[in-house]
Amino acid sequence: MNKLVLGTFSSIFLLLGVIIIYYWRDIQYEPSSLDLVSYFLIWPVVLSIILLAPYFIYQAYQSYIRCRQQHHALLEHQSNKAQTEHELKVEEIQCFNLNIFSSSVCHTWGENTTIIDGLKKFKSPELDPHLENSYGLAVLSYRIQMLDHILELEENEQNEEDKVGRLARIKALIQQQLEQQTETLMQVAEHLKQSALFYDSELAYQYRMHPGWSNTDSSSRDADEQCISIKPVPRLNRLNIHILLSDNVLHVWDEYSSREMLSNFMQSLGTISQQIHLQHHYIAQQSAYADWLNLLDQISKQSQEFSLIMNVDSEIDQTFLDEKMWGVDDYLPAEFASSWCVAAEGVKINNLDAIKTLKVANNVGNLLTCLNQVMPDHADQAQQEQPFVLVLDDATDIKNIKKNNQTFLPTLIEPYHFIYTHPIFGHTQQLTKIFGFMLGTHLSKEMTSMIYSTDQALTHAFFKSM
Repeated sequence: MNKLVLGTFSSIFLLLGVIIIYYWRDIQYEPSSLDLVSYFLIWPVVLSIILLAPYFIYQAYQSYIRCRQQHHALLEHQSNKAQTEHELKVEEIQCFNLNIFSSSVCHTWGENTTIIDGLKKFKSPELDPHLENSYGLAVLSYRIQMLDHILELEENEQNEEDKVGRLARIKALIQQQLEQQTETLMQVAEHLKQSALFYDSELAYQYRMHPGWSNTDSSSRDADEQCISIKPVPRLNRLNIHILLSDNVLHVWDEYSSREMLSNFMQSLGTISQQIHLQHHYIAQQSAYADWLNLLDQISKQSQEFSLIMNVDSEIDQTFLDEKMWGVDDYLPAEFASSWCVAAEGVKINNLDAIKTLKVANNVGNLLTCLNQVMPDHADQAQQEQPFVLVLDDATDIKNIKKNNQTFLPTLIEPYHFIYTHPIFGHTQQLTKIFGFMLGTHLSKEMTSMIYSTDQALTHAFFKSM
């Protein structure tokens, strides 16, 4: 292009220069400096532009066409890339499965399905005569009245009585959940014993030395050992007990006492300590749901172990309430407990059947595609008015509502299918999403239930009755 412009200008300059010089010589004209500039510079430039104008227009048009083609190609590439990423996300949906053998949840409204009924009826908290605000007036709370009848505290207790009172309520809730799971744990204890006798001679010896098998009469003990029938059973190595507590009790919770209580309980069922693994989890509100899903994923990979999960919290404590009311005048405390007996999909327990299966799907980019795989009957369920989706988020948060609506928009699931669990815990929110998740096992047995939270927007959980 530069050569063309330069060549055109040079040609016009030479041609025009020759003509003007010969013309001025013939007429004997004496040009001024302005004439020289005009005829030997300005005119060649103007004529060059006029001659090259069609070429410039053509080049501009070609450049415009190329830009449009490149723009369309870029858009198409981005569209193909987005579609490919979406397809990869769909293909990369990762699921893990668990079997739930028993479930118990406890709240001020009652237990299990009673809590679901309370959620549907929008029940409210009640005045607590044992808690008061800075003005000496009774405050609202979600107190479990049952604890007040079974819990005995020493009246002359010293050293932070109220804090001990709160911890005592948590301990009482753990004991209450253990009692609820006793029947299931008895079967697990028996299976652990049979598995040890069949697969592990060292553990079998420990069982024979267990106090429940001991007898002062040696002949009687020998007869008992001869009567022991060792049968092949699916291998089960140990029982994992997970205690989920709020992180604000990290520095005051007595782990030794807790371990002793749980160990004594399991040994009373006939399980030796070598087959019991206890772990405390102190969970923060911000990471509670992610930590919970990670724990479930971990359990799903334990093919020869059984797990008891207990999720417990209580803020029914005057001293604790006084501290909170410095920042929030209308602080609403609550207490609750939930527990599961759960194991990986392939774990089998003699004389014990799972009541629910749990499927957790991660990396769900398209909920409709996931529902077609996990819930083939989701369209039929959506035609019914009965709610089957537990939403763990705050129903008063507009951002959460928008996210939920956007997530479920491709499906036939409507807002009236949702049950929001957030309101029933007041300001005691550290472990509420875990409680709400565990509560999902008590939704309708005839329908597949769903659990969802915007904390893990690409994760959906499904409960199905066995």
